[in-house]
Amino acid sequence: MQAINVTPAELLNVLAGQEVTADEKMTGQFLLVAKENNQTNLPSAMAGAIADIALGQVQLQALVHPLKIAVAQPDWAPYQIDEAFLTKEPHNWFGPEAIVIEKRFDDFTKEYNGTRDSNGGIPRTAIPKNIAEPLLIEDAYWAAYKTFVNDPDGSFAEQIQPFFTE
Repeated sequence: MQAINVTPAELLNVLAGQEVTADEKMTGQFLLVAKENNQTNLPSAMAGAIADIALGQVQLQALVHPLKIAVAQPDWAPYQIDEAFLTKEPHNWFGPEAIVIEKRFDDFTKEYNGTRDSNGGIPRTAIPKNIAEPLLIEDAYWAAYKTFVNDPDGSFAEQIQPFFTE
């Protein structure tokens, strides 16, 4: 698969569904990689998404589980990577899908009347599989993502609160 280095801001814009433009001569499907950088609270040397590029527009196709890729190439210059190492995420954790999944969990917790643990939490086994499984995947995504973020004081990592701690 072809990959390209982009700025971390460009990657995040693609993930959030915001407009990102490319050279109109560039076409095809590419792995977007946040280039190595030292910008606080932004990912560095991280494969983040598969996108289609055509007519100067970059369109998100799939979020990928964060993976370290550090290739010294100029921004937007294609290079080859082995896609066997990529894992596509089932949902875009930066988009509306995540909000819907999290709202289902929130609605469930508001209506739950069963037993709770010593911290007031709902036992994992009491949460329906169709609600819990996407959240477990989301927890794994954010746990991996935060390891790629330039976070010198740990403030970014503190904001990432998993749904499940067990």
